[in-house]
Amino acid sequence: MTRALVIIDVQANLFDTPRAYRIDEVAALLGRKAAEARAAGVPVIFIQHEELGSEWERGTPGWEFHSSLAPKPGDTVVAKSFCDGFRDTELAATLHRLGVDGIVVGGYATDFCVDTTVRAAASRGIATTVIADGHTTSERPHLPAADVVRHHTWVWSRFDAPVSVAPAEEIAF
Repeated sequence: MTRALVIIDVQANLFDTPRAYRIDEVAALLGRKAAEARAAGVPVIFIQHEELGSEWERGTPGWEFHSSLAPKPGDTVVAKSFCDGFRDTELAATLHRLGVDGIVVGGYATDFCVDTTVRAAASRGIATTVIADGHTTSERPHLPAADVVRHHTWVWSRFDAPVSVAPAEEIAF
């Protein structure tokens, strides 16, 4: 199996107040995994959300990648405007062009863009590994971010699809 590392929506606005839950730790962990992937010749794909009239608007400071986790030369950036990293994007074509049939996923937001992209990959038959300690979200009015992260990690680990969950230290490229 040929895999790629897919990092979803870790953009500058997540580091502003209010900060996304554990964003510094998650960004550092994803940065280490990206370095490992590059060293092993594994493609690194950054998905960048954009949405008019919001902190995700293209060209605004919040839309930019944060300096702690930004694409390097040779990485691929895929723009998206929906929660699904595949919907109306170049992600599927990029994976095909790179000969990738499996992805390792981390990023933001656990309950929106990460979850939707994981499910979309699974529905396409793409073997997907979620980095258990490599995804995050923000506080929700009805549920603390830590509970959202814990819940989704549990759900993905029980899919009857090509989805697995593992801590970063157990994922080798």
